[in-house]
Amino acid sequence: MRILMMWGVLTAALFPAGWHYRITSPLMGTLGTIEIDKNVSGTHYRIDVKVAAKGIASVLTGKRREHYHSEGNVLRGMLLSRHLVLDRRYKKKHKIDDYRIDPRKRKVFKHRIRWKRGKKEENSTRTLPYYTREDLLTLYFNALPEIMNPKSEGHWKILAVGAEKIKGRVLIDRLSGEAARKARRELAVRKGTPVIVLHSPQKIAGKSNRRFTAALDSEGLPTKIRFVAIPVVGEILIERVQK
Repeated sequence: MRILMMWGVLTAALFPAGWHYRITSPLMGTLGTIEIDKNVSGTHYRIDVKVAAKGIASVLTGKRREHYHSEGNVLRGMLLSRHLVLDRRYKKKHKIDDYRIDPRKRKVFKHRIRWKRGKKEENSTRTLPYYTREDLLTLYFNALPEIMNPKSEGHWKILAVGAEKIKGRVLIDRLSGEAARKARRELAVRKGTPVIVLHSPQKIAGKSNRRFTAALDSEGLPTKIRFVAIPVVGEILIERVQK
């Protein structure tokens, strides 16, 4: 069952630092948790995201655990990645995608290692066909000022390391008018709440519908995220919680 495959994109593109989220389904209860930590010290930053399956989702996905890590430089408020690691464990499988960004050569190198039942099945390195210092964990933080600016165009196509399945392009839309009003009703949030849509770079449960609708607080940080049309699970809701 692949109901948790979207977590990498969700955690990478939407979540703020120092907060905790609970993932639930009306049909299946709690599916998992997300924890985020972001640290900026001088001209360097570090972001860590930990995702864990819970309840029936843990059983169906083989106790899936994911850890995402990004680090790099800070320049005029922008987070410029030098290193991204996507680490996933599930059903006695372990996969690590390690990206190294070389700004001098303007290249991104991807090293992948895969194990199954403790046996190494892949150990390969390749160069991405595009260059950027934006990665899946930094793009939302960097785009936040424009996302919250009502005078901006409301549509962003961001080239990001870690999204090569869609040729690196991650799409974010800020909804307005009737589309925004409908989204607020579905999310059960108050009138005027900013709402955005994230288009996932991964297929989810084999479906082409990869839209996540998110309600934002006054600082632009997500409070609720909704995804529908997942087979068996139905609707998935991700909510910020205090811990």
